[in-house]
Amino acid sequence: MAVALTCPYCSFSKNIPEEKIPPNAKSATCPRCGQRFTLSYKDGMITTEKTTAGEFRQENGQSLKDNPISTGSPWEDRSTLGLWQAIYQTIKAVMFSPDKFFSGLNYNAGFREPLAFGMLTGSIGAMFSIFWQFLMVSGGFMSIGNAFVGQFTFGVLFLITLVFAPILVIAAIFISTAVWHLFLLLLRGADNGFEATFRVVTYSHALQVLGLIPLIGGWISLVWQLIVQIVGLREIHGTSYLKVFFALIIPAAIVFFFVVAVIILVVFFLGRQQVGQMWQ
Repeated sequence: MAVALTCPYCSFSKNIPEEKIPPNAKSATCPRCGQRFTLSYKDGMITTEKTTAGEFRQENGQSLKDNPISTGSPWEDRSTLGLWQAIYQTIKAVMFSPDKFFSGLNYNAGFREPLAFGMLTGSIGAMFSIFWQFLMVSGGFMSIGNAFVGQFTFGVLFLITLVFAPILVIAAIFISTAVWHLFLLLLRGADNGFEATFRVVTYSHALQVLGLIPLIGGWISLVWQLIVQIVGLREIHGTSYLKVFFALIIPAAIVFFFVVAVIILVVFFLGRQQVGQMWQ
């Protein structure tokens, strides 16, 4: 049986299966406008109303943030909202209200929808970032790295990269999700499972559209996306910022020390070769 919930702010309505509504849920988040509203129970019916006296007001000593109903993103309601409106609403919510977006996000609805969104926005960002670099290289016809690409020009390499951009984005999504989730598990900060982490990583790719900004867009999106992921993981898993921070720092430190160790070994090896040549 499905329960029809209507947002009191924007009047968006959605049917939610009754089994997905936590017992005594106090609030829900609208997937269209991102507003959190109060749920009231009367005669076995659930009604909605605007939150008063603060977004997380207390009711009988319990915060409205406790037991929220998880909903999908606007992207997953594009059949109702329309494609472009769904994309716009999702990007807007992820960029400017990541706490609201991820705290109310359904993390048991499958991998296909968030993966499609992440691949779409991530590919757009990657393509435009490559395009701006392409324009900076003497009209796109300068040969690069003869030892590596032979007769290929930068233009050919650019076209090949565009074709493989979605594949590279998908690989990056799964690798980053695996790393985040592994270290969150080690820190006991991943209570809601792999899909929850996966959804944060994929939807955070909304920031990749900033790649449309010439030259600096890619750098802005990288930093902003990392911030959104930290906020999103904290909200969707109900963990602490400290655990999420260490889940980021630990693998980064491991990679850093590995790179330093490799550089030291290479320098040491080359140094021994030069000393050996001096004594020949």
